[in-house]
Amino acid sequence: MDGDECPAEQFLITGESATKASRIGLFSMLQFVAERGLHAAPAAWHHEVNKEQGIYEFKKGDLRLFFFKGSEGTIAVCTTGILKKGQKVDAASVSKAARLKSEYEVAIRKNTYEVVDDED
Repeated sequence: MDGDECPAEQFLITGESATKASRIGLFSMLQFVAERGLHAAPAAWHHEVNKEQGIYEFKKGDLRLFFFKGSEGTIAVCTTGILKKGQKVDAASVSKAARLKSEYEVAIRKNTYEVVDDED
């Protein structure tokens, strides 16, 4: 969460009609990872975009959903997404993902994180 909002969720539920199929594909990838774990996801679905900060991205079409590995590297904690327009990685999105990763790690150490189940 970034304040009261989840940027990754907002990215996935809003967008142009031209990216609908890719957004649905990203949802399917996340469901797969939730059920089977990040280790079971095909390598073509994701890759590391910033080795120094441990930031990764899921790829579907021109969409990129940034994440980092949480809970002993077994889950993907999604941070934000973009419509990729060029060859370079979006530095602002990587910085935001790194900031959220740092906040997550502090909350884990202090045992102050909260799991929010939004399915109700």
